[in-house]
Amino acid sequence: MPRLDAERIQLWRRLCMSSTALQRRVDAQLQEEHFLSLAWFECLAAIRDAGGTMRVHELSERLDELPSSLSRRLDRLEEEGYVRRKHTPKPDRRAVTVTLTAAGRAVWRDANITYRRMVQQHFAQHLTDTDIAALQRVIGKLEWDT
Repeated sequence: MPRLDAERIQLWRRLCMSSTALQRRVDAQLQEEHFLSLAWFECLAAIRDAGGTMRVHELSERLDELPSSLSRRLDRLEEEGYVRRKHTPKPDRRAVTVTLTAAGRAVWRDANITYRRMVQQHFAQHLTDTDIAALQRVIGKLEWDT
């Protein structure tokens, strides 16, 4: 195992700061153009990717969110008319599913254009195929099953 040296610490800090800065740029643009935060967009995208409906606990796991934080976000998304929640029928009435509404699909579709443009502008255009392969290798080493 490599020794934790100043270079690795600095690289870790730069990685965290770069990621945060990129997320803030994307968030600001989504807010400006669609009145939709990046956190809301990611929530809508996860539900859409799951076919338009998923259980809240699965969404919580997918987004790596605490259930209480996600619940507040879903409250707001529901108030805006982007999602609908309902309890599942017996035997597990405690389980709640969340479904994208037509308005949720529409706002996701419009915001996705902005999201993709921002990812291209601030991330993808700066990377060569070699960079992509290296990043995939590094991220693969950093991921773990929980």
